[in-house]
Amino acid sequence: MKKSEPKKDKFGLLLGDEDSESKDGSGSGEGESSEPEAEAEEQQVPKKKKVELSLEDLERAGYKSGPSVLLVKPPVDEGPSDWTWGKGRPKGQKDDEGDDRAATRDAVAGVNAAAEAAVKAMAHAAELREAAKAERLEAAAERNKPLSFNQKEKRKRDTGQASRGKSYVEESKRQARDFGVYSGFD
Repeated sequence: MKKSEPKKDKFGLLLGDEDSESKDGSGSGEGESSEPEAEAEEQQVPKKKKVELSLEDLERAGYKSGPSVLLVKPPVDEGPSDWTWGKGRPKGQKDDEGDDRAATRDAVAGVNAAAEAAVKAMAHAAELREAAKAERLEAAAERNKPLSFNQKEKRKRDTGQASRGKSYVEESKRQARDFGVYSGFD
C-alpha cells in the first residue's frame, strides 16, 4: 500500500481537509479503505490547463490599451544645450530696451541717492553715539575719583539728603511721631 503525499499549493502550504490523514491511511486506523480504486482517484489530481490570453479577450473583459512606447518618436538633437540665464523673451526676438532701460535707470538713480543719504545719516548717528559714550565715561571717571568731605556734603544738600548730627532727643521725638504722638515741643 503506497502512501500519497499531501497536496501543496504554489507557496508550499499544505492543502486539503483536516481529515486528510484518515483518508490516506496514515490516520488512527479508523475508516481505512482497502480499495485500490479509492486511492487511485485520490492520487489523480486534475492538471490545470494553461489558458492562452489574447488582446481580444482582454478587451472583451474591459481592459484598454494605452499608447505604445514603440510608437514614440526619438528626441531630436537641436545642437549643444545653452543653460545660461535667459532674458524672458523668445530666442529670435531682438532687444528693444531703449525706453525701458532709461526709465529703470532714472528710478535706480533716485533709489541710489536715498541710499547714500541713509548711509550718511547712519554714520552721523554712530558718531553721536560714540561722543555720548565718551561723555558718559568721563562723567563716570569723575564720580569715581575720591571727593573731599565738603564736596560730599554739598552733593547731599543739593539732592535733599543732608544729614545732621542726631541726638538722643531728636531720635526719640521721631519715633514718637511714628506712633502718632505729637508733643508740640520741637
